[in-house]
Amino acid sequence: MPLSIIKNIANRERMEIFFTILIMTLVVSLSGVFTRVLPFQLPLPLMQIAVGALLAWPTFGLHVEFDPELFLVLFIPPLLFADGWKTPTREFLEHGREIFGLALALVLVTVVGIGFLIYWLVPGIPLIPAFALAAVLSPTDAVALSGIVGEGRIPKKIMGILQGEALMNDASGLVSLKFAVAVAMGTMVFTVGGATLEFFKVAIAVFWRVL
Repeated sequence: MPLSIIKNIANRERMEIFFTILIMTLVVSLSGVFTRVLPFQLPLPLMQIAVGALLAWPTFGLHVEFDPELFLVLFIPPLLFADGWKTPTREFLEHGREIFGLALALVLVTVVGIGFLIYWLVPGIPLIPAFALAAVLSPTDAVALSGIVGEGRIPKKIMGILQGEALMNDASGLVSLKFAVAVAMGTMVFTVGGATLEFFKVAIAVFWRVL
């Protein structure tokens, strides 16, 4: 293939990436404006989810190919860092028992329950990949929680527990996803000890950011 054609393809890919980033930046900026001018109250995360789903509609032709491992490296750590920085330390330490209990129990119940539900609704999906999909859906986001619930709608104590749980369930959710994907691909055998060790590794990192 001639060098000029390769350069043209590379330039076209760069322009597509630039165009996609420009659209996403513009949409994120305008979504905040739209939520303020709407005649009814709509949480910002829900607005952004709706607009993102609309842009992903095949008619618009906006398709982004992204390496999943690169996505985890670029986006997950900054999001966890931001969530930990915004989480009140005093409330987190005060309600640590409730937060860790909910982060483990709720994610486990959600992964198992939604995993079996997906397996039942879509017979073509094996059980372990269904658990992996459920692990993606199970963790909630602390920032999204604050945006949806709003300020002053629920007691401060409950809000602190929910924010802490939303932060810590990333640890159990990521561990569940890692083991489900590894078991589905046949590269790892699930053990309770291994899962527990991985959970505490991520949990300690998140806890350190809160402090």
